[in-house]
Amino acid sequence: MSDTIGPIAIGDREAEIFLGREVVQRREISERTAELVDTEVKRILGDAYERAKAVLLERRDALDRLAAALLERETLDREEVEMVVAGKPLPPVPPPPPAPAAPSAEGTAREKTPAARGPVLGSPPPEPAGA
Repeated sequence: MSDTIGPIAIGDREAEIFLGREVVQRREISERTAELVDTEVKRILGDAYERAKAVLLERRDALDRLAAALLERETLDREEVEMVVAGKPLPPVPPPPPAPAAPSAEGTAREKTPAARGPVLGSPPPEPAGA
């Protein structure tokens, strides 16, 4: 809502074009009203941009601390963000869990050598002649 335009709703009632509906754009407002809306939207966005920029410049030290903490840890929860913004030190990062132990040389050798087995399919193994 804007003081210039007032409490009115402006927009298309039909969001998408569907078979059997008109492809041409219908205007439910005048050119003058459309220009007024465009000007007001531009003003509102410009004001919001300037306000956001002023807040970031005013709190630049907190923003820099927050960026440094994120570079160090990658993620921060709510309490950590509040601590950083307040200028309090964060608790140390817990060490990562130890990596699983590498398998021993014996274990890998056994895994690679298949066990000797008899034939799986077919007839029994041949026997020497004269046995």
